[in-house]
Amino acid sequence: MEVHKGGEIISIVGRYEILACEVSGRVNELLEKNKDRIPASQVEMQRKLLTQQLLKNLIETKLIYNDARRTIPEENFPQVEKSLAEQFDKVELKNLMERAKVETRQELEATLLAMGSSLQRERRAFAERTLTRQWFRQQIKPNEEITVDEMWAYYNEHVADFQKSGRVRWQQLTARFSKHPNKQAAYAAIGQMGNRVLARMPMDEVAKAESNGTTASNGGWRDWTAQDSLVSKVLDQALFELPAGQLSPILEDATGYHIVRVIEREDASQTPFPDAQADIRPKITQRRIQEQMQAYLAKLRKNTPVWTIFDKPDDQRISNRPDQRRW
Repeated sequence: MEVHKGGEIISIVGRYEILACEVSGRVNELLEKNKDRIPASQVEMQRKLLTQQLLKNLIETKLIYNDARRTIPEENFPQVEKSLAEQFDKVELKNLMERAKVETRQELEATLLAMGSSLQRERRAFAERTLTRQWFRQQIKPNEEITVDEMWAYYNEHVADFQKSGRVRWQQLTARFSKHPNKQAAYAAIGQMGNRVLARMPMDEVAKAESNGTTASNGGWRDWTAQDSLVSKVLDQALFELPAGQLSPILEDATGYHIVRVIEREDASQTPFPDAQADIRPKITQRRIQEQMQAYLAKLRKNTPVWTIFDKPDDQRISNRPDQRRW
């Protein structure tokens, strides 16, 4: 991908242009931050993908900003700009300096210039983002009543979200095949461990002294483990069938012999609808916000011409005039 010059127009949203420098700074910052994880052969591809994603977000910001500027009385705007500038100096400037790890405005300006941005551009971008968020909130009205019928419908549509897997806390003794000369020796070792526990020696002491399990040094204790999460299906099945407090018989899987004891178990369950309502209500509210947001942006896209440098060649043949093309 060609690295676009800072002053190059890469998009036009209504009557507002987006320059390469408005995204290049953040793109360069992300590439620098992740340089050790991006192969050299993929840097330019990642640059293009990041540019397209950031441009998409910036276009949405410009669409909303364009709507706000079109609606807010022109005589009120100087006061709006003054307020936003004060917010930038009080809050955002400090955030930028902390992110850039600098202590002065001069150092920040130099860092931003090296990244393809500037303090002036960051100030303008902050003002647009802040005004956009404030304006957007005024367009979204999610606070309508949420009925019990709506919550019941949501509960049934997302029933899997309210199901809880069984889980268990347990202890384990293990004789790994890899730690013994043969299977017979491993079987004798696990049998001896089990006999010590039956003879009332604390299981955690036996585990620390003789077990080959991954938590042997911790007394064989295993924290809450979800049902069907273990690689060993033999152990998983035993843990959800064995009565709490009782030692299992000797169990064999691909790695060795085991004895387990369930300390505490919670069976699989489903949150009852009355208890789930506290979680359902904000989810419905968020869904309404998303739906309204998408509808609002769709309306803006329909009524606002948008062009980007990434438009397909076929689109360019249809029209080279940005005011006749849409994103």
